[in-house]
Amino acid sequence: MKSWRNRALRNSRHFLMSSIGITMYNWDHERITKDELNGYKKEIEGIYRLRDSTVVCAKCQLRMVIDVQQPGIKYCTCTDNKFNATSNQDSEGWRPYIEREDMLIWRREEPNSGGLFAYKVYGSFAEVSAEDFLQAQIDVDYRKEWDPTARELRVIDTDPASQSSADSHSDVIYWETIWPKLFANRDYVYQRDWVVDKERRLIIIISKVTDHPAAPSKPGIYRVTTYWSYMVIRPYTEFQQPGIEFGLTYFDDPGVNIPSAVTAWVAMTGLPNFLIRMREASRNYQNYKIAKQSLDASDTNYVPLINEDIFEDKVLHGNMQNSERSEILNGKNMEDYSKIEHTEVPQFKEDLEEDEEDSTNSSKEGRGLLDYFYLAKLFA
Repeated sequence: MKSWRNRALRNSRHFLMSSIGITMYNWDHERITKDELNGYKKEIEGIYRLRDSTVVCAKCQLRMVIDVQQPGIKYCTCTDNKFNATSNQDSEGWRPYIEREDMLIWRREEPNSGGLFAYKVYGSFAEVSAEDFLQAQIDVDYRKEWDPTARELRVIDTDPASQSSADSHSDVIYWETIWPKLFANRDYVYQRDWVVDKERRLIIIISKVTDHPAAPSKPGIYRVTTYWSYMVIRPYTEFQQPGIEFGLTYFDDPGVNIPSAVTAWVAMTGLPNFLIRMREASRNYQNYKIAKQSLDASDTNYVPLINEDIFEDKVLHGNMQNSERSEILNGKNMEDYSKIEHTEVPQFKEDLEEDEEDSTNSSKEGRGLLDYFYLAKLFA
């Protein structure tokens, strides 16, 4: 009885401190500033310059091969295809790394990281709307539907200053990711801010680690303490219409030493596959929302981006702006996007067969290394 009483007292104290701690998070001190958000408004243009300096031939102005040639793109033949772009580097250290359909990826070694790399992704998805692309990332319930690596994902706090805004939002997220059985699971506590810039027709998302009293470290789970990412999404025309381009820059330190040859192999396969999964999830978001609303009329995770009527008088203006910018992947004009045929994105299959005797969580842990390695953990 004495032992039971002492244990109950300790648990009650922990529960009380956790409850009190939720109100002690200092949003005024921890909040991502507007200056930091505004600093990424030229990110797409910066990627254009990075493209021109690293993957475009200075002589013929055609694209150089990075790792694999993609259909529909004219490549440089000045060196008889004996030279690729991976040896190029810009002034900030970014090197071309991977090219896949509608995607370019660069990487650079981060200082004082023990050889870890940050990654910069450019994508142009003609069949995905900016609103659905955003919702597929910020709707934590939907993320758990399409991402089998998310063991736990929930909002633990919301900035009171953003609760009444339809154009910006700030939350603190707890996220536990499943790793292979040889490793401990990783978890993150991070602040995620997103804002809609209607004048520039941009969506900016910033995520970075933080400490929150409501999410203390758990035994047996490794807490990632170095993580940041920022993304800029720009629609071809309107937020609700198909067609976006985006830039994502990302880095985290998972706290495990893995040979560089292994990380390179995983990145080459796992990172593009995860982006394809994200693309497919964005395409299917409207179907998910309709199905969920039919079951639960009180859906609170869907955040309306903007009123559809706002941009009715800006369609022509948006088309004029987009006609002036260069197309980063294959040089086509914006008005040609409606003519481009896109192959169906394949459905993902499990890398390894699941053990029928395992539970749901343990069956996730039995999947392949590629699905669970930290380089694929991009958009929470």
